Amino acid sequence: MTNQEIRQLAVWLRENQLAGAEIRRPGLHLLLKRSVDEVVAPVQITAPEAVKAPDELLLKTPGLGRLLLTHPQQNVVLASVGSQVAQGQLVALLQVGDLLLPVRSQTSGRVAAVLVPCGTTVGYGQAFMRLDAA
Repeated sequence: MTNQEIRQLAVWLRENQLAGAEIRRPGLHLLLKRSVDEVVAPVQITAPEAVKAPDELLLKTPGLGRLLLTHPQQNVVLASVGSQVAQGQLVALLQVGDLLLPVRSQTSGRVAAVLVPCGTTVGYGQAFMRLDAA
């Protein structure tokens, strides 16, 4: 990992008001922490538990980044409300810096709702789309 990449991670931490990040790979262990004075007071967000019908499924993000429902160079929505999606179909992109990671549906179904607006910074495992069983 280069110094420039580490600087970019630090900028993202500041922009998203995160206290720190830890990256572990073989041969690399990077721990970045911002000083306590700079960090906005932690806010605890509790989402109300919704009663989930047995025939609806939630698609969740595979990591931290900006969730995109369209490709940055195209205006076509990858999966809109009411459309059918197949297992393994591309339904969103996760932008991490300049990198675009594919987010694929784990199951087939009909898109019932998009829970997160396009361009929102999301965390690992955050529900972003609800499917009804096909």
